[in-house]
Amino acid sequence: MGLYPYLRFRYREGFGDRIGKPDLEQFEKLKSRPIWVHGVSVGEVQAAFPLILQARRYGYDESILISTVTSTGKSMAEKLLSGLVDGHFYYPWDVPWVIRRLLDSLKPKAYIGLETEIWPFLLHELKKRNVPSFLVNGRFSDRSFKKACRAVDFWRETLECFSKILVRSTSDADKLFRLGVDTGRVRIIGDIKIDALLFRKGYVDSKELKKRLNVNESDICFVAGSTHEGEETVVLEAFGMVKGEVPSSKLILVPRHPERAIGVCALACNKFVACLSSEVKPNWDVLIVDEVGVLFELYSLAAGAFVGGSLVPKGGQNVLEPACFGVPIAFGPHMEDFSLPAVELERLGVARVIRGEKDLAQAWLNAIKFDAGLREKAVQYVESLGGASKLAWEEIASHLK
Repeated sequence: MGLYPYLRFRYREGFGDRIGKPDLEQFEKLKSRPIWVHGVSVGEVQAAFPLILQARRYGYDESILISTVTSTGKSMAEKLLSGLVDGHFYYPWDVPWVIRRLLDSLKPKAYIGLETEIWPFLLHELKKRNVPSFLVNGRFSDRSFKKACRAVDFWRETLECFSKILVRSTSDADKLFRLGVDTGRVRIIGDIKIDALLFRKGYVDSKELKKRLNVNESDICFVAGSTHEGEETVVLEAFGMVKGEVPSSKLILVPRHPERAIGVCALACNKFVACLSSEVKPNWDVLIVDEVGVLFELYSLAAGAFVGGSLVPKGGQNVLEPACFGVPIAFGPHMEDFSLPAVELERLGVARVIRGEKDLAQAWLNAIKFDAGLREKAVQYVESLGGASKLAWEEIASHLK
């Protein structure tokens, strides 16, 4: 069969983009040499949103393009960045002839990668062409750091191709310094995703959302977000206990991977009137979300939330999303990836650790009577962490001048 036909089939959507031949008509419409922003998938596009929004708010009216690796990332870009960017394309493979072909046609003014996007050949080629490049919201796990330590010279040389590396925390910066990266190339600005939440909150229309999902004003909704296999059973058992005491309760359950939604829906149908969010029925008890990128706005409907990836050892998911709306939060003991905000929200009395269905049911029943002052503390905590997107754009703009 040969490798080329296989790759063309495997990556049939956006294949031209991936081999460095994006739709030239798109680029002919550009107002100027573009800033190229790259985010792998949904999370990175969400991080790009506040940065691009700041650029536009501060008067940058020249061309900006966004690239992603996944189709779900593209869908999120179309949802969040419509009107803010001049086009989307799929990220090219990081091999010499592909990268050179793309850069020859694109001629970017600057390149911005989000979070962990470190592509060696691209970075070296950008440096060779004197195109400034930036890593924004840079994060480096212990695992990736250990891997980098096996080839310190290679990664130091690659990382120093960036004009500036803007990281979330001192921990991220320290890892770079231990690899030998010049301290003047690194700046700690905080987590840009917090600004993404704060900006997106202003776009949420809870009334329209309730109407679309057949939620009545008298209904009390609970949201279980980003759940993994093994957690849905606990969530459904807990909801059954709550439903027994509060008949007007509804559960919105959002699996971490949407392709699992049909199976989860079948599980819920054993005890409840359940349906998928793409096929909303009247008078449902449990709604299983099979769409991408809607969890954040769903938290605006919640009386109480469960944050998944935490009863099973997956490191937890983003507790700041429900906190942004002042929602009382429950999560399991595995919150390693979001340990700092999890601990702080627990200290504030907004969150609690649960071990099983009885704990979760009690947490949700308590949430119905939750103090308004504590809800406001959750919102204020999230707001206190914002501001990274403004710092990031100021840094990038200073290099563009």
